[in-house]
Amino acid sequence: MKSKYKSFIYSIGLLFFATGVLNMSWWIYVCTKYTNFEETKTAYLNLFPEFLQNAFLLTVITIFQFAIATFIFFKSKEAGYLKKASQILMVISSIFCGWNIFSLM
Repeated sequence: MKSKYKSFIYSIGLLFFATGVLNMSWWIYVCTKYTNFEETKTAYLNLFPEFLQNAFLLTVITIFQFAIATFIFFKSKEAGYLKKASQILMVISSIFCGWNIFSLM
């Protein structure tokens, strides 16, 4: 990773990580408001624009966000850029990625 691009690429990783966490947080928040799964799913999907109102698509997008973030944090750790933070974020991103993969089953 070139030194002049490290902070930019790392920022992209943080953006993907943050949007994935925000998406999961919205789901958890909506789950606290409804008891019926179908009502919960409908309320959650209504938070997004109409072209994104598909639970499978949103989960796949979140998986890719966490996978890309994991890769960026891994490469940053190898390059020695914010090594400790990169390692922690890499582990958390990979756990969230796995969580979303298993939520598809």
